Amino acid sequence: MPLKTEIAATLRAIRQQRELSYDNLGDVAFRTTLSLLERGKSGVSIAKLIELAEGLEFDPVAFITLCVALQRGESFENTLASAQEELQRFAAAGGVELLHQQMDGEKLAKRSPGQPLRIQNLQAVQALKAQGKTQAEAKRELGLSHSTIQRYWHSEPHAHLPRR
Repeated sequence: MPLKTEIAATLRAIRQQRELSYDNLGDVAFRTTLSLLERGKSGVSIAKLIELAEGLEFDPVAFITLCVALQRGESFENTLASAQEELQRFAAAGGVELLHQQMDGEKLAKRSPGQPLRIQNLQAVQALKAQGKTQAEAKRELGLSHSTIQRYWHSEPHAHLPRR
């Protein structure tokens, strides 16, 4: 979902509404990036998109909302309502707490290398182990790889669960 066309249209509309020329917008790198984006010739990182929105004195969340609404073919009100519902589901399921656990102050918290632990798989393997099933039976029943079954089989059952 690159949104190149939608970003181009949104940038053009904001600049036109605010009667801003490239000369009004500051440094050359910013103007060059803006020109490429407005022609749909370049993608953009979230960081650069935020910088562009702020350079246009436009809220970055509102900017992204307009782009997504265009891509979906719906009103920005519906896009915001959908986002609000998703955020509420995320919060209700403990997502905000999980989000904060990913940070160590202002830095990203370190995690062990490799794939992230899948708590549901760990719990399923441990439950089958507690029922007296073999690793082969767990592999067949869960459809997980042998190495995954083995890793979760020998893991402490509660060592990786979130703390309350």
